[in-house]
Amino acid sequence: MNNVVEFPLKSGVFVKPIVEDDIDAYIEKIIPMIKPAVDKNERNVSIDNVVEDILDTRSLMWAVYIEDTLSAAFTTSVVLHPQRKTLFIEFMGGVNMTVWMKTALEVLKKLAKDGGLDGIEADGRVGFSKIAKDNGFREMYRHFEMEIKKSG
Repeated sequence: MNNVVEFPLKSGVFVKPIVEDDIDAYIEKIIPMIKPAVDKNERNVSIDNVVEDILDTRSLMWAVYIEDTLSAAFTTSVVLHPQRKTLFIEFMGGVNMTVWMKTALEVLKKLAKDGGLDGIEADGRVGFSKIAKDNGFREMYRHFEMEIKKSG
């Protein structure tokens, strides 16, 4: 069984899921691209945790090419909420997001639809709001946290 999904080249952008035998070849190229996004959430997850999730297939790694150049990468996972299942864009990084984002989201929408998922989710910095809105996302809430200092 061939578990590679092929997506058509569109406007010089190609979005490729990295599976099975390709993981080892790509992980060293992709991890540096998504590391800044992972570092923003370092209190909750380390780059080692992300690599482990990819190797254990809890997360799927994606490569984004503009023409023949690896320009960006992201990871996704399926989230099982009590009432629905969604595709979650976990970490994203690279260059020229405005060039490839629309194509990447078309690929993810098809994947989510074909997989019987109910939607696509993503967290992001405030600057991500405009590109998310321009590509069909609506802001539902922003995530805030408060640390509780331990007495001692």
